[in-house]
Amino acid sequence: MRTPFFFAIALCSLFSARAAEPLSSAPVPAPHPLIGSWSWSLPGKPCTEQLRYSANGMRQSSSGDETTQGHYEVAAIPSLIGFYRLTETVTDGNGKRDCSGDLHEAPGKAVTRFIQFSPSKDQLIVCREESLKACFGPLKHLPG
Repeated sequence: MRTPFFFAIALCSLFSARAAEPLSSAPVPAPHPLIGSWSWSLPGKPCTEQLRYSANGMRQSSSGDETTQGHYEVAAIPSLIGFYRLTETVTDGNGKRDCSGDLHEAPGKAVTRFIQFSPSKDQLIVCREESLKACFGPLKHLPG
């Protein structure tokens, strides 16, 4: 009688350990839903942010007058509550202000965020924590 219970506990532990694995520095496994171009417009402002994530782990972005390049690592699978851990490191930027009027982090500083996709994977939100409390978006997936 105890065997199914212990099997369920072991299975939950396996999934929890899998979700908590450290990020790999290898290229992003394809097809990952993040790969491609994404766009978001700041509400009430005629300013658009665009991000492009390549399968080789490189990213480019433009937001207002700002442009940046860098690399990223993203979890291959979402956490148990549906978020993918995304760590981005800017390697180069033009030092200008983004759509919010902010200056980007200094090159070389890794920033971790958490993303969640819509069921159809054509939109995503970006959050500071693995929670819906401090997020922006949705970013829309661009064709191509």
